[in-house]
Amino acid sequence: MNKIPNGKGFTLIELLVVVAIIGILSAVAIPQFSAYRINAFNSAALSDIKNTKTAEESLFYGNQTYGWSEVNVLLSTVVGTGGTGKILTGPVPPASVVAGAALAGKNTAGSPIGVGIGISNNVVLVASTIAANTTVVYVLVAKHTAGTRVYAAESASTYVNYVQSDAWSGIPLSAATGTPASGVPPTATSTPSIISGITSGGGVPYARWQAL
Repeated sequence: MNKIPNGKGFTLIELLVVVAIIGILSAVAIPQFSAYRINAFNSAALSDIKNTKTAEESLFYGNQTYGWSEVNVLLSTVVGTGGTGKILTGPVPPASVVAGAALAGKNTAGSPIGVGIGISNNVVLVASTIAANTTVVYVLVAKHTAGTRVYAAESASTYVNYVQSDAWSGIPLSAATGTPASGVPPTATSTPSIISGITSGGGVPYARWQAL
């Protein structure tokens, strides 16, 4: 008669140990992965607001004026009237020969000027100014929809400020007031009010605007 070979398998204890190890690794890895994703989302919004701040200063250097956010425009026809800018939701390419996003304004001679700015996927950004041809102040606000930080910058400071709440993940920036955060003026004023460590932003755990 043929003998059936003695096969060896895993014992119940060995299986339980493997399952326990997989559970421990999952408990550690999944939260870390989620944190990495949130950091990436926040970094995208931070990068966009920094690039927009650089574009504002470049616009001022050549024209002595700042611009407000416009969308679906060409640089050849862009005109900024000042006030609360248009809400830009990425992805939006920089305006050039193709309609896209731009900072628009008027120089001291009253001629329309502008510079193209790109907006990353799911980042919402608003640039506000005072008026069309007397603009010496701007306020920027940005947030990635899936991020947890709202960023803000102004012409009066070289800093980018932020306020943070874990509950803001999935909430888009819905207005130039900085919603879901608070403390950012709806339009730029001659005395910008984004003050690091003083102006409350309503976040948790970072309730006050922090300077980066």
